Amino acid sequence: MPSAAREDAILISVYRDGNIFFRTSQIRYDDLPQSIRQAVRQGSERKVYLKVDARAKYGDAALAIDQIRQAGIQNVGIITDQREPTPR
Repeated sequence: MPSAAREDAILISVYRDGNIFFRTSQIRYDDLPQSIRQAVRQGSERKVYLKVDARAKYGDAALAIDQIRQAGIQNVGIITDQREPTPR
């Protein structure tokens, strides 16, 4: 998703320890909708890119999606990392 690399893209990352980041800053789940709405008001596209660590809990990812929806965003792109093949 090339648009996810834009400087003003709304990138949200969920890590296995349950921490969530809005762009590069750690944030509380409850503060996420307001941060998203503010970014959209400042000109970001109405799309969120969600990156979830493969070892993150399903509930943490679901909570992030719920908070994104509360911000009024319906367009969510999921970003995955390609795993490097294990050398033989």
